[in-house]
Amino acid sequence: MNKRRFFFLTLLMLLVPSLSWAQAQTDTAPPKDGRIEVIGEGEHPQGEDSLPAQCKSTARNNAMRNALEQAVGVEVRGSSVIYNSDLISDLVRTATKGLIVDYKVLEEGPKLKDGQVTYYCKLKANVKPISAEKRGSFGILKMKVYRPDKKSAMAAPVFQDNDEIQVSVSVNEDSYINIFSVGQDGAVSKLFPNQHVRVEVLPARKEFIFPDDTYRMLGLKLRVTTPKKLSRAVESVLIIASKEKVDLLSGNVHEPMITDLMKELSEIDPSLWTDKTVGYEVRK
Repeated sequence: MNKRRFFFLTLLMLLVPSLSWAQAQTDTAPPKDGRIEVIGEGEHPQGEDSLPAQCKSTARNNAMRNALEQAVGVEVRGSSVIYNSDLISDLVRTATKGLIVDYKVLEEGPKLKDGQVTYYCKLKANVKPISAEKRGSFGILKMKVYRPDKKSAMAAPVFQDNDEIQVSVSVNEDSYINIFSVGQDGAVSKLFPNQHVRVEVLPARKEFIFPDDTYRMLGLKLRVTTPKKLSRAVESVLIIASKEKVDLLSGNVHEPMITDLMKELSEIDPSLWTDKTVGYEVRK
């Protein structure tokens, strides 16, 4: 099992649409395998209660989101996911229209704008457009993250540092499940499958729990923790369900990022996979 610490949020923290700003401009290059190259710009205000890592992450993701908007010709709108995991949901769900297969940060850092310190990011992204018509009705019916002693779904999950958690999911068709945690910096940790638990087909509408009580009794447990020097963190779990067996991020990529996962997804027929993201907060 990936032993990297299981914490952090999706790709963002405290994204406030009314305060966030992102602007992008196109820089079209000759297409390569249908890919489009665009330049994206984004920023996020730095307040007294804002962590530098939060502002950096949000600014970068605003730039990525707007790069996607340009490339696929639509505005990326967040789904209603608790605790502002909207952006990672945006970025992954945009695979129905396009995927950022790689990007390069051209410039980023704090700037003063109208008397307000903001964190600015400018990046160059390669986007692979995907036909939305290829997506079918295949989808995740239900997903939740909870403590083993409190299995009921919570509208706004809040855990304490070192709490044990479980993840459950059900899909409307027979499928194979991949589970990931995604950090606020875009780092991805693969939770399932792993060296201890192999993936098997999940029958339609049947609930899958990871880790289940059998594995918990054997010592395989998931615990949430806050980053060093922080009293709280907003984290997320991302599930990819596929009709065919795929072992995502199984290669030799050291410390994979969300763009590595998106690149692999871009190679799979979009009608063969679906996704869902759940966010929650961890406090000391």
